[in-house]
Amino acid sequence: MNKKYIKENKTLVREFLGALIRAVAQRKANKLVKDLRKQSPENAKAIDDMHKLASDIRDRIKQIEKTDPAKAKILKQKLGY
Repeated sequence: MNKKYIKENKTLVREFLGALIRAVAQRKANKLVKDLRKQSPENAKAIDDMHKLASDIRDRIKQIEKTDPAKAKILKQKLGY
């Protein structure tokens, strides 16, 4: 391959590889959560509680976004929503 071509598209390759690695890690994490959920009802209840808390946080950020968009933006960045 031409070195010029590789140098020009380095960021594109990095973005693609980053997205690919993130997708693989997310899939493994989802599988792990599903397996933990199946192991016992206590785990299932704890996972459900975590999902409920996460949705409550998302709803709260949406409410804050209406009144104070700057604060909501900071929260989204800090919490990763």
